[in-house]
Amino acid sequence: MAPSSPGRFAIYAPALVSGLVFIASIPPFDHYYFAWICLLPLFLARQWVPSQRHFALGLAAGLAWGIGRAYWLTQTLQLYGALSFAEALATTALLILYMALYLAVFVAACRRLDFGSPLFAWSAASIWVLQEWVQTWMISGFPWQLLGYSQYLNLPLLQLSSLTGVYGLSFLIALFNAGLAQALHHGHIARYLGIPLALLAASHLWGLHRLDTMAERSDPTIKVGIVQGNIPQDRKWKVNRQAWTTAHYAALTRELAARDRPDLIVYPETALPIYFGDPFYAIYADTIAALAPELGIPILVGSLKGDYQDDNAPVYNRAFLLNTAGEVEDFADKVHLVPFGEFLPFAAIFQYLEGLTAESGIFTHGQRHKALTIPGRDESFGVFICYESIFPEITRALMAQSPHFLVNTTNDAWFGTTAAPYQHWAQVVVRAVESGRAVVRAANTGISGLVLPDGRVGYATPIFTTENFSVDVPLQHEQTVYARFGDFLLVGCALFLALTLYRQRRDRD
Repeated sequence: MAPSSPGRFAIYAPALVSGLVFIASIPPFDHYYFAWICLLPLFLARQWVPSQRHFALGLAAGLAWGIGRAYWLTQTLQLYGALSFAEALATTALLILYMALYLAVFVAACRRLDFGSPLFAWSAASIWVLQEWVQTWMISGFPWQLLGYSQYLNLPLLQLSSLTGVYGLSFLIALFNAGLAQALHHGHIARYLGIPLALLAASHLWGLHRLDTMAERSDPTIKVGIVQGNIPQDRKWKVNRQAWTTAHYAALTRELAARDRPDLIVYPETALPIYFGDPFYAIYADTIAALAPELGIPILVGSLKGDYQDDNAPVYNRAFLLNTAGEVEDFADKVHLVPFGEFLPFAAIFQYLEGLTAESGIFTHGQRHKALTIPGRDESFGVFICYESIFPEITRALMAQSPHFLVNTTNDAWFGTTAAPYQHWAQVVVRAVESGRAVVRAANTGISGLVLPDGRVGYATPIFTTENFSVDVPLQHEQTVYARFGDFLLVGCALFLALTLYRQRRDRD
């Protein structure tokens, strides 16, 4: 029995190495080049790991990956969900286990493929991105920090997402990992890695060309002001802080307007934690509404829509657009709500998490994603709120309305100083390139700033600082290939796998 212990460790060592390498490639470490070898240990391990252990191997690797992607949830649940450390840790572990299942299925599926075939890498990459797509809708969706997001700082390659979305980046990374594993094992670089290397080089060169082309453009701009109120989560929703919060935002707004004279001012998600427009909160809402005519500048105010006197009335997480008369000219609601944060799925099972929804409230999802027109001007902008930034299909829905730029409002105070605010920001960067639109981001505690349409950061604040600043936002009209045609790559991957499986079955028969 003694020799079996080292053997078991040898089986799971590749999983640990894979996890550590992946974690090094994503925020806050951002060594994006490590992503190009993060799957390599799992592919090579097939040579000594028995086939029946590959699901376990993938599960172990998935757990390691998941810790880097979601460890921060424990702190959030403990601080704002009224859970003990043990309960918060167990809940986080459950989410990480769910995320790990995808990698477990991937590794087990790849074990059934012919490792000697030149089609192995293409099949593996196809399986990978189709599983990432499943993560966008399974159990309401949690596609947090997908493999392609690791390249948000790799600007030349990042341009590929304007054609294929983030899935194209993930596909290329998985393809290279699988091809490299084959080349190392079989000792034949040209056969297995030739086409992936050529595709990678072509993507890089095209990306450099697109960056140069975008840098040479002289698009018209609009000046947008951003107010980062920096109100900690443990104070944000307290009733006795409403007057202070209102005065704080009013002072920061006046200072910003006097200094920069922006064409639009943007507040973060739920900057005013009240029912905006409800008579009970009129003293606070009217103070902010009066700023627009006083300053002569429209303001996008993150707040809530609800009825103080009716507990059963729907509550919306809303961005209210005030015109220069101080009236609500239009609004955009959050449509894709945060499970366990803004609504409680499977309440019979997860009733113990009601403390987390009690912190911010249980919301009703909006009817549709909307682009808003700046009052008194022709320019329009699409609004996506907080968690919606991790879903490519949401910005694509906004792009169907042809906005000139995008606005992302959020409140990342939930996550403290963990990796989560930086991982959230990375996903916004990819949304800008996918859509070909500048993204203005207003975050309660940061990161606020401007992401240009090619993924370059025009400005970014530190987290947990009070800021008011303006950015010159380029106005765009063209649609990217991804915005126009969507996830054609996923369709291609599904067809490729279907044809491959059909061919294998026909050959067996």
